[in-house]
Amino acid sequence: MTTSRIISIIVILIVVVAGALAISWKLKQNKATMQANAELSQQRNSFIPVSVAPVEKKSFSGDFAVNGTFMPSKQVMVISDVNGRITSLKIDDGTYVQKGQVMLVVDNKYFQNEMKINRLNLQKAEKDLARLANLINDGGVTQQQYDEAKTGVESLKIGIESLQKRIDDTYVKAPISGTINNMRIEDGSYLAPGTPVANIVSINPLRLDVFLTEDQVVTAKKGQRVKVTADVARGREFSGVITFVDVQADMTKRFPVQIEVANAGASLIKAGMNGKVQFSAAAPVATLAIPRSAFVGSVLDGKVYVVEKNTARLRQVRAGESYGDYVEVLEGLSAGETVVRSGQSGLSDGVEVKVVE
Repeated sequence: MTTSRIISIIVILIVVVAGALAISWKLKQNKATMQANAELSQQRNSFIPVSVAPVEKKSFSGDFAVNGTFMPSKQVMVISDVNGRITSLKIDDGTYVQKGQVMLVVDNKYFQNEMKINRLNLQKAEKDLARLANLINDGGVTQQQYDEAKTGVESLKIGIESLQKRIDDTYVKAPISGTINNMRIEDGSYLAPGTPVANIVSINPLRLDVFLTEDQVVTAKKGQRVKVTADVARGREFSGVITFVDVQADMTKRFPVQIEVANAGASLIKAGMNGKVQFSAAAPVATLAIPRSAFVGSVLDGKVYVVEKNTARLRQVRAGESYGDYVEVLEGLSAGETVVRSGQSGLSDGVEVKVVE
């Protein structure tokens, strides 16, 4: 191997080694830079910026609104009282009926024939009684015979009245005015006593059912007029009258209240739709309150972050009434404390925070 070739190989090896050393140095430098950036980022993110609000007493209007559900003012399931086959069906689902209107007729031919026989027997018995009345004056019959004949006439009259009641029962009539739904029978069906026929629902007027807390229910009085709105009729306001205020709370410690609402015309509001009623109170309410946005999740969960020495502490509270953007706090907070109102998404109990405007 010549001297020049050996020198070339040595130069190449020197270049390769130098390149490797340069690459290794660059990688170490990059790694150090990345580590420094990570440490800097960690230092910068050692706290979470949040905005806060004080826990303080606020004065709110005593007026309040409560959501409820519209229900039928009356609802009756018509039940058959007679045996027999339906010979005439005059209703269907959606039919509007007036109170006393005939809904269907059950076969009553047997009763009608029996009624004709009883009426003929009554006519004959009354004639016989009249003849006996003439004879008793002449001594032709005894008083006992006359009394027995009179009793027979009265018995026939009572029998006719009872039979007429059975005939009347074959004409099934609507017990209330309303709309037919949930039909259970068809034309030609056989009815027995206790057979469900159909449901009658009256939605004029409607009934709005709401549930009030103990603080709210004291403002509700039977006969009081209130403003009612319906979700389906936005922009419209209806007049309602409180017809019932329960004297006992339910299992959720709320008091059922019923409000009657006129629903004439096209009956825009249907049973089962949502509504809202506005109650007016005489005096404003002063209570401990925090912004609604301070709650983590829903208000019902009752969890908020309290800032203590730049540290977020998750705390359970008991929420009361809502007043616009604020919620009453019944338990868990004291006046003068501070709660996080925004920035909760990155928080957990014990995390350091920095209050920002």
